[in-house]
Amino acid sequence: MTMTRDDAQVLFHVVGMADTNLLPRLLEHFCLRDVVPERVSAERQGEEMRVTIAVRRDACPEWEMVARKLGQIFVVKSVLASVADQADDMTELQAAV
Repeated sequence: MTMTRDDAQVLFHVVGMADTNLLPRLLEHFCLRDVVPERVSAERQGEEMRVTIAVRRDACPEWEMVARKLGQIFVVKSVLASVADQADDMTELQAAV
């Protein structure tokens, strides 16, 4: 299935410390922009948490800035954001440490 510009999604893949503040701090950046994620999943793996947040691209046009902001959170180790364009090509942005 080919995604159109309207239904393309941005996926934020975050690895952070298993900390009680990680999820609220991540979601805060979407709340500030009045963006409701399509999907959020989190899994603890030892001392780390792996979180994936999916949003519609048209709901979050400043997704690159959001990825950088997520990477600045002190409990975040890495962020990888990707978006599918109309031709199903993936554009990726590596942010954070």
